[in-house]
Amino acid sequence: MVLVSPSLIALASSTLLSLVPTAAAAAAGGKANTFVIVGETGASAQQLFLGTPTKVYIVDKTENNVAQINGHAAWATEYDLTTNTYRALDITTNSFCAGGNLLGNGTWVNVGGNQAVTTMGVADADVNITKGQGAYDDYDGGRSVRVITACSDDSCNWTEDVDGIPQNRWYPSLETLEDGSVIIIGGELYGGFVNSVNQHQSVPTYEFWPTKGSPVTSPFLEDTQPANLYPLTWLLPNGLLFMQADWQTTLLNYTSNAETRLPNITHAQKTYPASGATAMLPLTVANDYTPTLLFCGGMDPVRDDWDNTLWAIAQTNTSSSCVSINPMDTSPTWKDEDDLPENRGMGNFIILPDERLFLANGVAKGSAGYGWDSWAINQSYAQDPVLRPAYYNSSAPSGQRWDTNLPSSTVGRLYHSSATLLPDGSVFIAGSNPNADMINATNNATYLYKTEYRAEIFYPSYYDAGRPVPTGIPSSISYGGDSFDLQLPSSSLNGTDLSTIKVSLIRTGFSTHAMNMGMRYLQLNHTFTGNTNGSATLHVSQLPPNPSLFVPGPALLFVTVNNIPSVGQFVMVGSGSLGTQPVSAATVLPASSGNNVVSSSASGGGSKSSSAAGTQSTSTKSSGAGAGAGRMSLGWGALLALGAVGVLVVV
Repeated sequence: MVLVSPSLIALASSTLLSLVPTAAAAAAGGKANTFVIVGETGASAQQLFLGTPTKVYIVDKTENNVAQINGHAAWATEYDLTTNTYRALDITTNSFCAGGNLLGNGTWVNVGGNQAVTTMGVADADVNITKGQGAYDDYDGGRSVRVITACSDDSCNWTEDVDGIPQNRWYPSLETLEDGSVIIIGGELYGGFVNSVNQHQSVPTYEFWPTKGSPVTSPFLEDTQPANLYPLTWLLPNGLLFMQADWQTTLLNYTSNAETRLPNITHAQKTYPASGATAMLPLTVANDYTPTLLFCGGMDPVRDDWDNTLWAIAQTNTSSSCVSINPMDTSPTWKDEDDLPENRGMGNFIILPDERLFLANGVAKGSAGYGWDSWAINQSYAQDPVLRPAYYNSSAPSGQRWDTNLPSSTVGRLYHSSATLLPDGSVFIAGSNPNADMINATNNATYLYKTEYRAEIFYPSYYDAGRPVPTGIPSSISYGGDSFDLQLPSSSLNGTDLSTIKVSLIRTGFSTHAMNMGMRYLQLNHTFTGNTNGSATLHVSQLPPNPSLFVPGPALLFVTVNNIPSVGQFVMVGSGSLGTQPVSAATVLPASSGNNVVSSSASGGGSKSSSAAGTQSTSTKSSGAGAGAGRMSLGWGALLALGAVGVLVVV
């Protein structure tokens, strides 16, 4: 067991930049619009993230997993996408329902969890077992901080600080901030289905890691019990945090601690345990980097107190509603969007590099959670897995945004499922275990929903098309500063209108409980020079000079031609270190020239009034830690029109 101090952040991030992906960086040979079961994860994938081009990292709760390490069951593994095998990793604190995200220096952080347990999730303390001496030799994870810097050579391991934060946090949300640190929001002390008022377990505070002082009480978290575990949280371009929990919504200025309430969400709850699918829609040149948040599915609970002794949750239909909000509008309101093709709770959105959302996993009835209630399906609080995935295209006309002409998966993904985008544009899907401990055909064949170790990959519609092969991708992307050039050979273009090409960055996020904390897509502006031989040079801007728009840390860079993405390559966004990020004035891109020039591409006009891509508003965000880097008034909206980037159309 390794227990160390918070100096864990000294782990180097240079490892990531040495990992150069190839066209075969993830599972190769897939057929478009198909699922393939590719291997087993060893530990059930309650939590997962893409750490390198070829490695996915799995984190589970304490239980009797197939994978073993150092004389006990492992609840963490490293999954190799090239061999479809796993390496067991040693975590000794109970990481049950922890939160996680990616720091600005390339280190992944995993925070919180539950008390030490023995078999069937029974707390060690309840049966007088000393921590670290139970069946699984685990320790209390409530105050634990675990970190890992992903590697390609099997040399990296989790390092744990059992007292890394001052308060126990079970079900906390983590959001990376503009200085590369994380804010840790909410949770409760120990196990319980929801954060019930009468259990007195709520932790209605937020704090930072690395620490910036004592936890701060949030009135919003105090007011949103019981459905405020894993509060849905996004950093906005103006530096404020959008938070949604239970029925309520707020904006948080985390430097002044001021909260501004917004209208309640409509139709259905989306936070755990209703667990709707959620995502920030792609931030593009066309929408001037204005954030829109999409919430789909979940449940309209029979009882707002979620009292599972008075309500047969597993027999209750989930919701088909979809709503969105633009939180930086002058008067934000909830807008009805196209309904889901079917009811779905615990669905998981993944942003694809062609700007569509892919929706997988989830159930038609019930919610997240498990227990031994008379109405439970064995232990599961949900049933009827939704096996058919769907694409969502926010650029399509209203009423035409969902595409379900897809095959179904053969694996039900219920509570504790997860998913992530891979560099080749496919989607890795794993997990499902609505049980207190590992259940399989040997120890309990009667269970309908057992512990799921099978990993599958979904290959989107573009997967087996010829891919663009850009060269000249830099190792890092800055906030403002000089542009860079990418080269595309004629074989990647085939007469393509160069104005329709997209260059984008994607943070794939930390996946757990039907959400990917930190997932975000941003299109970089570009102009082009078309060459007589059919090749092209793309003149690509750095990020807008605002770290709140797209936070520092590793991200995948894609070039998408005719809705077909290149294989993504990791780049380091920002300085590669924690702290205030360097910001420079944006460079004006050269006018487009050569073949396939759109007549309006170099007009220089058409600036928009939105300030989403600009700097943080000093009227709404006070100066403080990590907030000072983005306040220069640079008139970014006027610069956007210098590019020649078209609107994506998915066919």
